[in-house]
Amino acid sequence: MAILTAHGTTKRFGGLVAVSRLDVEVKEQSIHSIIGPNGAGKTTFFNCVTGFYHAEEGRILFNDMPLDGLSPDRVTHLGISRTYQNIRLFAEMTALENILVGEHPHLRAGVVGALLRTPHTRLEERVAHEEAVRLLRFVGLRGKGDFLAKNLPYGEQRRLEVARALASRPKLLLLDEPTAGMNPVETIEMMAFIRRLRDELGITILLIEHQMRVVMGISERITVLDYGEKIAEGTPLEIQNDPRVIEAYLGRGSAAEAAGLASRQPEAAARAAARPAGRIMLEVEDVHTYYGHIHALKGVSLTVHEGEIVTLIGANGAGKSTTLNTISALLRPRQGRVRLVGEDLVAYKPHEIVAKGVVQVPEGRRIFAQLTVLENLHAGAYGRSDQPGIAEDLQRVFKLFSRLEERRDQVAGTLSGGEQQMLATGRALMARPRLLLMDEPSMGLAPVLVDSIFAAIKELHAAGRTILLVEQNARIALQVADRGYVLQTGEVVLTDSAGNLRQNEMVRKAYLGIT
Repeated sequence: MAILTAHGTTKRFGGLVAVSRLDVEVKEQSIHSIIGPNGAGKTTFFNCVTGFYHAEEGRILFNDMPLDGLSPDRVTHLGISRTYQNIRLFAEMTALENILVGEHPHLRAGVVGALLRTPHTRLEERVAHEEAVRLLRFVGLRGKGDFLAKNLPYGEQRRLEVARALASRPKLLLLDEPTAGMNPVETIEMMAFIRRLRDELGITILLIEHQMRVVMGISERITVLDYGEKIAEGTPLEIQNDPRVIEAYLGRGSAAEAAGLASRQPEAAARAAARPAGRIMLEVEDVHTYYGHIHALKGVSLTVHEGEIVTLIGANGAGKSTTLNTISALLRPRQGRVRLVGEDLVAYKPHEIVAKGVVQVPEGRRIFAQLTVLENLHAGAYGRSDQPGIAEDLQRVFKLFSRLEERRDQVAGTLSGGEQQMLATGRALMARPRLLLMDEPSMGLAPVLVDSIFAAIKELHAAGRTILLVEQNARIALQVADRGYVLQTGEVVLTDSAGNLRQNEMVRKAYLGIT
């Protein structure tokens, strides 16, 4: 019997269709995962189920009861609870108090009863306290009820967040990346814990998770989204071998190409073999970067030579964008070195990194939506004073992206997604970078626009530009790159020429959790 059913669910944000005509059926007391590349619509669907967003079309039913239009608290009362991608505990409250907050929907005593300390109120409080202690024991936090949430180790904070969700007595529990940032031991323990939730408490689990080994190891059924649409559904084995899934994760093209089985060597790899490597432009050595307690990069090392395109590929959550943000000084590593032509960059601030010649095209474009195209491009040259050089570079950008010249006086927020990506790239080029960092330039773009963006990247490369490219679309990244690094859960697991990586079955395994 299905506990949750979505029929034709559609959610839009302006002109962007985040979830499109989605049909999903989650069986009672099952572990069901929803996976897909960045921007596929996974968390948006969770937000539609839990009442944070309201779908414009379709229906979502929980035990045959419509959820459409219900507020998050009403959804919780019905028996649905969730955790979040980023931990959202009350840091200054104790572990016990955090769980008591989760029990609030089931408490009946009002303000008067609380003030007068009526017998009913005292009984409710005692029962709630006993239940909170029981949940602490169940999640493995016995004796830690008086610890402030912020003082618990990261893995225990994750368990506490689940305990708080359990306090509302859910029949359906939505877990959004529960193993994010965990080390291998913690990840295995969390997998066993999720099984216990289903087996011992009878709770249905709906899971979003970027670690494919986790998904394949605990799921009974998997739904795959791409660009907001369901492209596949089935058992873990069926999903691992589905050509549509392989394309979604590794890039558009034939299934054989996407799986890394194509026989021809790409042009970029052939060029790399024929061209001597220049001096080392960038050197990242044994870098460890954290988000709070999350150990995001675990000893990452890589080099980029002058004139190369080097790509970082890997599944969602592998640490690709974190690597770029560490190089750009948007994040500070706790350990390791980042050097530009031998000079250590770790002590510099982001604007000083730009002045040194390292410029990033951020994930999601992040243009100045209220400014015109021309104003955005001039913003990229903010730190420069050489007006003739700025004018010359502006013409180079217009030559590379003719659409931008046609729309030079248009407000940037009205551009298409592909044009905004062109603008973000052009803005970075206006800083005249020695090293260009590009973060997911294909994200959210239709295939024809992806081809256009990557044609521009190839043209920049041909002109001698040095580029470090983060890209989830492995197929197209390896077509333009000279060399590549494969990241998995914050570690470099493979490095080789782009041509060899295209042939390597380990690339597909890294994306799809095949052991």
